[in-house]
Amino acid sequence: MNRNSTFFKRITDFLYDHYMLKQVLEVFKYLFFALTSAAIFAFGFTSFITPHNGGSFVIATGGVSGIAQIIAKVLAIFGVEVGNNVIQGVFYSVLNIPLVIFSFFLIGKKFTIFTTVNVVATSLFVVLFSQDGGIAERFASVSMGSQLMLDSILVRVVLAGICTGVSSAIAFVGNISCGGIDIVTYYWGMRKSSQLGKYTMILNGFVFSIYSLLCVVNSSENTLGYAVFSIIYSALYCIICAAVIDLINLRNKKVRVEIITSQSNMGDILISNFPHGATVENAKGVYSKTDKFIFLMTVSSNEYKKVLSIAQKVDPNSFVSIFSVVQVYGNFYSKPVE
Repeated sequence: MNRNSTFFKRITDFLYDHYMLKQVLEVFKYLFFALTSAAIFAFGFTSFITPHNGGSFVIATGGVSGIAQIIAKVLAIFGVEVGNNVIQGVFYSVLNIPLVIFSFFLIGKKFTIFTTVNVVATSLFVVLFSQDGGIAERFASVSMGSQLMLDSILVRVVLAGICTGVSSAIAFVGNISCGGIDIVTYYWGMRKSSQLGKYTMILNGFVFSIYSLLCVVNSSENTLGYAVFSIIYSALYCIICAAVIDLINLRNKKVRVEIITSQSNMGDILISNFPHGATVENAKGVYSKTDKFIFLMTVSSNEYKKVLSIAQKVDPNSFVSIFSVVQVYGNFYSKPVE
């Protein structure tokens, strides 16, 4: 056992002996993920999606924030103007209420509590960052040479997609969510045991398409070209979000590990260290003509390094192959969400 493993084992043992301290640290951990995620999303929304520099082009975000944008656009069509970013400060929280109730009963209580913290914190950060002299206004004045950086819609789309994707992924890593559509995609990903990005893309596609079409109805943006570019840029934004989420969030990624060894006890050792089953096949080496065993095991992406380490300790001459898995059907164990 190396020094890092020994150090973390001592910490784990200490916390098991001090239950109250362990609970307090867990609360701080959840708060850290919730507030960090909220701050990153609010920064991306106020700085890039609805920038402070007065640009008329607003990126359709999809999800609940996208639905809030649709409500604001409908109100604008009927002559009711909504203040800058009020859609996030008010509508975002209101629209999350039914989804939070859904989360409480079908996902987990702790998940729901800290998702709610994330939602409320996001609304507060958006209002804070949007103030005169706030982060959004200061960031709008950043220039590249003689041109303001945020004058480029493509730059805004890329940076907004990265911020939103990182925000959602950080929340997922902390076993919470950013609220809204993320709750639904988290639930589907948990039930289907697959990555979350594709579900985000499907749901968001409907939302930003409706928003883009409403832009045509609005008298100030009454052009088909605006709607087309709005859909294209919003689709790019969602693709970047989905890619970043799947890159960072490893909870639902699976890999298949194939171990060729002469040690018949390899399987017993593997299943005693992981909450997963394994399959064994008898084989014979073509060159050596010796009897071999092939052990097959599907694990999460954050577990395969431990599988490799154990396999090499049991048999330093073992041959290990690792394959990406697109989808798992059947009873694959995932740690329950609290």
